[in-house]
Amino acid sequence: MRIGLLTTSFPRHAGDYAGSFVGDRAARLLEAGHSVEVLAAGDRASTTTEQRLVVRRLAAPGRLFYGEGAPEALERGGAIWLAAVEFTARLAAAARASAARWEAVEAHWLVPCALAGSAAAPGLPRRAYAHSGDVALLERIPLGRAIARRLARDGTDLRFVSAALQARFARLAGASAPVGTVEALEVPRALFSPRAGADARLRQRLAVGAPTVLAVGRLVPIKGHALLLHACARAPRRAAGATPEVVILGEGPERSRLMRLAGALAVPLRLPGAVPRAEVADWMRAADLFVHPSLRLPNGRTEGAPIAAREASAVGIPVVASSDLSVLASAIGAL
Repeated sequence: MRIGLLTTSFPRHAGDYAGSFVGDRAARLLEAGHSVEVLAAGDRASTTTEQRLVVRRLAAPGRLFYGEGAPEALERGGAIWLAAVEFTARLAAAARASAARWEAVEAHWLVPCALAGSAAAPGLPRRAYAHSGDVALLERIPLGRAIARRLARDGTDLRFVSAALQARFARLAGASAPVGTVEALEVPRALFSPRAGADARLRQRLAVGAPTVLAVGRLVPIKGHALLLHACARAPRRAAGATPEVVILGEGPERSRLMRLAGALAVPLRLPGAVPRAEVADWMRAADLFVHPSLRLPNGRTEGAPIAAREASAVGIPVVASSDLSVLASAIGAL
C-alpha cells in the first residue's frame, strides 16, 4: 500500500534519537512491503527520497518539535503558539495535497497529526498513535474535548502506548468504555539486543569505572533527572564501595541546573549530550543500572510509555522506572 505518515518529529539523520520510534514504525511498514511518504517538521522545507521512503519536511521552528520538545515549548506560551498554529495549517494543507496518492494514513500524535489526517483523507483507512504529550494538550486547550470526541467517532483507528493514556482520552471524549487499542511501542531488536551482563570492552571504551547509573532523555523537568541525583545522594553506601556515577544521555535547558545540583550533592555526573542511537545502546550494555524517574508535572502531564525504558529492557540491563525517592535510593544503594 501507499501510506501517508504524518508526524511532528522524525529522525533528521542516521542515529538521530528525535522521533526515533516513528522512524522505527516507518521501517516496519517498509519491511512489510508498503511505500511510505512522511510529512514531518523540519528547520526548512525539503524532500528526500530513498527507494520506497519519501520524507517531506515542512518548515517549523526547530525548538518547537525538536530540542526540548513541543510540550515544554508550548507551556511557556507566547509566540511559539502562533508557530504551532502555522505548522498545523501547513501540515493539513500538505496532507490534503498528498492524499490522492495514498491508500491509507498513519499519524503519530493526535494533535496536530491525527486531526490533519482526518480532515485531509476522511475516506481513507486511518490509524493514529497517541504518545502522551498530545493527550495532555487536549486536556488543557479550550477545544480539547471537542477534538477528542471527533477523533473517537470519525473512524480513526486510535492506538495508545499505555492503558493510562487510553483511559484519559476516553474521559476527554465522554466515552463510557475504552476507546481504541493499547499498543506498546516496539524497539529495533537488532540494535537493542540482549546483553550477558555489563560489557567489559564497552566499559573500557566509554570510561565506565565506578558503578554507573544510566538515564536517557531530554534534560527537561518531566524526565525527573534532578530526582535521580537526589536519590543517588541519599543511597546507602557500602563501606568499601565506590560512589555510583550518574550518566544522563540527552540535551536540554536543565543542563546547567543539573550540573550545579550534582556539585552541591557531591554526586559524580556525566552529561555526554545527545548521542547517536547506537551509542545509547552501547551505554545500556556497559552501565550497571538504568533508571527512568519521570514525574507527574503540576499541570497533570505524565509520560506515556517512554521508549528509552523499553530499549533498556530489551538490552537486559536492570531497569528501575519510578519517581519514588526511596525506591530509587534503595536500587542505587544495592550497586
